[in-house]
Amino acid sequence: MRLSMKKSLSLLLLVFVLALAFAVPAMAASKSYEFYYGGSSTSPYNSHVNGYIVGSADVTGTTVTITLSGDNYGDLQADDGSATFVTASKSFNGSGDSVFTFTNSNPTSDINTLLYVDAGPHSTTYPLTIHWN
Repeated sequence: MRLSMKKSLSLLLLVFVLALAFAVPAMAASKSYEFYYGGSSTSPYNSHVNGYIVGSADVTGTTVTITLSGDNYGDLQADDGSATFVTASKSFNGSGDSVFTFTNSNPTSDINTLLYVDAGPHSTTYPLTIHWN
């Protein structure tokens, strides 16, 4: 009886450790970021564009999700890590903010993006780099 109890306890601990090992990578990591306009850390436009960031980005594996205030954005194209731009999927949260999700093979490095902003006479595509803080 003692031997079977020992085996059961060992098996239970093994299952618990494996469950934790698989659960940890599945959790989203919250990462602070800012935009660099035109890839420049000293651009005078950085403070303006960073005012539209809502909270931190969520990074899960190679999937990145960012939220920008409001709904006046067309699409966001992001470098997928191989210098190829992919169009992010876009949705809206309960506050009416724009939520963009895309993949990047190395989301720990800065990510070049092209964001189309629909703002009357200022409507255009802006080159923005996501810089992780």
